[in-house]
Amino acid sequence: MQPLSELTHTLDSSVAQCRTAPTMPYDIRAEIDWIDFSCTANPLGVPARVRQAIGSAIAEGDLSFVPDAQGSHLAAMLGRYYESSEGCFLAGTSTASMIRQVAQAFRTCDVAVTLPAPADYLVALGNAGHNVIKLSNPFSLSAMDPSMAHAHDLRFSAAVLANPSYPSGRLLSEDILLKYLDECDWVIVDESNINLTLGGDSFVGLVANHPNLFVLRSISIDLGMPGIPLGYIVGNPETIAHLRHFSDGGELGLFHEVVARQLPRLFDYEQRTQELLDSEIPWMQCMLSLVVGVKVHPSEANFVMCTLEERAARDFGLSDAATLVLRLQKAGYSIRDLTGTPGVEGSRSFLVAVRSHEENVAFLAALKEAMFD
Repeated sequence: MQPLSELTHTLDSSVAQCRTAPTMPYDIRAEIDWIDFSCTANPLGVPARVRQAIGSAIAEGDLSFVPDAQGSHLAAMLGRYYESSEGCFLAGTSTASMIRQVAQAFRTCDVAVTLPAPADYLVALGNAGHNVIKLSNPFSLSAMDPSMAHAHDLRFSAAVLANPSYPSGRLLSEDILLKYLDECDWVIVDESNINLTLGGDSFVGLVANHPNLFVLRSISIDLGMPGIPLGYIVGNPETIAHLRHFSDGGELGLFHEVVARQLPRLFDYEQRTQELLDSEIPWMQCMLSLVVGVKVHPSEANFVMCTLEERAARDFGLSDAATLVLRLQKAGYSIRDLTGTPGVEGSRSFLVAVRSHEENVAFLAALKEAMFD
C-alpha cells in the first residue's frame, strides 16, 4: 500500500500555508468562563424565540425527522422576506462550505481573493480544485481594484470578496464589485456580517441583473449562534439551479427548518442589534485608539483589527499578539490572534469584537492593565 503522502497533493502551496483560526475542544471551553471578544457573531446572543424553538424541537422528538435536503422551507421564508423568487436561494452551512459549494460547480480556474481574508476562503477554493490568486492592496485594507491587479500582471477568471471584509471590517464599494462582475465569470461576496455593520448595504439586489454574482449570508452570525452553522446563498434563479446540480444537501439539518420559521418574527431583535452597534462600534474604536501601544485600523463592522506598536515590545514586553492574548485570558477575556491570517503581516495584530457597552467598558479596563502587566 502506498503512503498517504503519495496519494494526495496540494493544489496550491499558498493554501497549504494558511492558518485557520484555532478553536478549543468543547470539554475545555465548557469549563472556561472567558468573555469572548474573539467571536464576531451578534453580541446580543441567540434570540429567546429561537432558543425556545430549538429546545421545543429537541424535546418533541423532531430530530428524528429526516431533513429536507433542498432547504425548501428556508428558501420559501427568504423569498417572502426579500420579496423575490424562492429559486434565488440555496441553503448552506458555514461560509467556507458555501464558498466550496459555489466553486465546485465551475471548471478549475484562477480565483482572486482580496486580502486580508480568512484562511478558510483559500482552503475552500483549494478543496474545490481552484488556484488562488492573492490580491493585496498596497495602499489600504480595502479591496484591490481589478485594474490595479491587471497592472501587476495578475490574471484571474473568478473572485471572492467580502462585505465587510475580515478582519479589517471594511465595507465593499459597489463600484469595485461591478468591476469584478464585468471581469469575472463568477464572483462570490461574503456578507456574513453585513447586518452587523454601520449602515452597510447588501448587494443581494444585484443578483437579478448579474447571473455571475453569488452572495453568501449567515443566519448563525446574525442570530449570535456560530455553534450551529446555518447560512444561504443568494443568486440569479438560473445560476442557483445550476448549483443545485452539484449539491447533495448532505450538510443541511433540521435546524434550518426550525430557525426558518422564526425569521419573520425577529424584527425587534434586529432593531435592538442595530441600535447597539450604531453606538458601540464608533465608541469602541475611539476608546481602543486611546490605549497606549495599540494602533487601531478603522472598521465599519462589529469587530476591530488592532496592531501592537513598536513601543509595546520596548516598554511593555509585548512582542507579539500571542503574549497579549495570554495576559487577557488570565483576566477572563478572549481576543483573536491574527498571526497567520492571509494578508496580515507579522505577529502583532489581533481582533477585538464589539459587545455590550458594559462588557466593552470592562474589557478596555482589562486591556489597559494587560498592556502594563
